[in-house]
Amino acid sequence: MFVDWTSRNDERTEAIGTLGGASVTLAGPLGAAYLHEDWMEFGLAYFTPPLPASDMIEMVGLFEGSAFEVSFRLPLKDPVFHLGSLASELEFLELPAGTRVDRLSGDDHFEVDGNKVRGEFADPVANPDGSLGPSDSNGSVRLRGREPVASIRFTLKPTYTAGSPDGVHLQIGGTVQQPVFVDWTSRNDERTTAEGTLDRRTSVTLAGPLGAAYLHEDWTEFGLAYFTPPLPASDMIEMVGLFEGSAFEVSFRPPVKNPVFHLGSLASELEFPAGTRVDRLSGDDHFEVDGNKVKGQFADPVPNPDGSLGPSDSNGSVRLRGREPVPSIRFTLKPTYTAGSPDGVHLQIGGTPLPNTSPTETATA
Repeated sequence: MFVDWTSRNDERTEAIGTLGGASVTLAGPLGAAYLHEDWMEFGLAYFTPPLPASDMIEMVGLFEGSAFEVSFRLPLKDPVFHLGSLASELEFLELPAGTRVDRLSGDDHFEVDGNKVRGEFADPVANPDGSLGPSDSNGSVRLRGREPVASIRFTLKPTYTAGSPDGVHLQIGGTVQQPVFVDWTSRNDERTTAEGTLDRRTSVTLAGPLGAAYLHEDWTEFGLAYFTPPLPASDMIEMVGLFEGSAFEVSFRPPVKNPVFHLGSLASELEFPAGTRVDRLSGDDHFEVDGNKVKGQFADPVPNPDGSLGPSDSNGSVRLRGREPVPSIRFTLKPTYTAGSPDGVHLQIGGTPLPNTSPTETATA
């Protein structure tokens, strides 16, 4: 799966695309942008896998060196870089421990040495039909590691010393680490506890003041573009934010990595423990993340074209990013308005289960 690049800003410092339904951002000095699958050179045998019709973003390697960062809203496993017309040294920075850069394919002058990829200047090669083929070096590398990555930093510096800066053609692919979401199976009559499973192996418990429970994949609002990834048919548990504040705890057995919270109709401030890293994945204009807090605003439902009512308040998704799996998460919920009924917030939770584990195995270990 490769990036569908959708825009590059006028300042040529940022390009944005999507991969697996989640946003991808490339920051650094940029050149041309092919955004309509109208770039064909990645279809040559130098690239693995070949892409006969693809998007392309041109990176600019300045003689003093250029710095780039690519960020993935959903972590990417084993990213692949197609590098065309490379007459620079590309150096990956601060890769996770155990990650290695593998050369997948390329021409004779496309080389990998540790965390560096090198290409050489070369004039275009004439094709049999008289047209010109690719210039410089061309090939593909893969960053193979144990864990999916959320961002990659690298530098680019020409391997020649005169002329214009180096324009390097880029496309990025990999396996998107899609979170698995909870199959909620019950909510008690007291509306204080909900139970479910994640990937049929991980038991999940949510404790706190609860409202409605949709347990049969009959909730459709998480399929809207406010949520990453969108879930057209999902379960949903409603949390109740009391004016004096409500306390919640979600427990995973065994622990999960990088939990994702879909939060619908949020007119409250949700606060995680101090020091928690919370990434905003997506949301409407009033869905905000500030440190360990997620904030939404009261708003009446927006009418749809067919006359039905759309979602109310704020809506969006966040991810709790950390190196270690989490067995439980505590948080509070308090409305951001001061009158009326308590806030009913729609919740769905996803995460990455640990491999080769089950609740029984964990309990007896």
